[in-house]
Amino acid sequence: MKIKHFETKEDWLGFRKGMFTASEIHRLLAKPKTGTISVGAITYIYERIAAMLAPQQQDFYKSAMEHGNETEPQAIMAIAERHGFNVTDDDFIYTSVGGFVFFTDDDEIFGGTPDLITPNFIAEIKCPDSKTHLEYYMMNSPEDILDNCKNYYTQMQINMLLTEKKLCKFVSFDDRFYDKKYHYKEIDVPLNEEFIVDAMSKIKLANEFKTQILSQL
Repeated sequence: MKIKHFETKEDWLGFRKGMFTASEIHRLLAKPKTGTISVGAITYIYERIAAMLAPQQQDFYKSAMEHGNETEPQAIMAIAERHGFNVTDDDFIYTSVGGFVFFTDDDEIFGGTPDLITPNFIAEIKCPDSKTHLEYYMMNSPEDILDNCKNYYTQMQINMLLTEKKLCKFVSFDDRFYDKKYHYKEIDVPLNEEFIVDAMSKIKLANEFKTQILSQL
């Protein structure tokens, strides 16, 4: 056993930031439904790793939404630089600038707005907290996104359908990581025709149910 002494709370927090702490170790003990480690344990582990790689958010830190709104333009600039665009190019459309845009199907049953539209791809941009960014950074394929973030995968597929694009780039950006190489993660997600067919059948059923309910009002 060792005893460490610290002059300030900041030093104390800095020393323990990557460690499992007694007050949270219970999160490691849950019995997993499958495999050898529970989902809750994995979440806690990611939190601890993120604490080692990026500054911790204080209680007074801005909300995740505010941070995303402030940081997204930096992600846009990073995408432009990586893919040979200028942010002022006419064919590089950041949909949060210059008004609002919303794509719908012909019958206006469903719609959406990608974060970015270019001639060859659209993009879905996330600027999450550091722990979540780390989770996204560890993903490497469209299948990873489907398995772990089905909501985003579906969103990207529908936006590709609506914009008639065959590729969407899933981008996670967090410039709070100490090492710049961890700031940016990009995963190519191609149009999945089989997924689209299934999604459209579900949308059709949902619209039929919606219409039925409306007719009873």
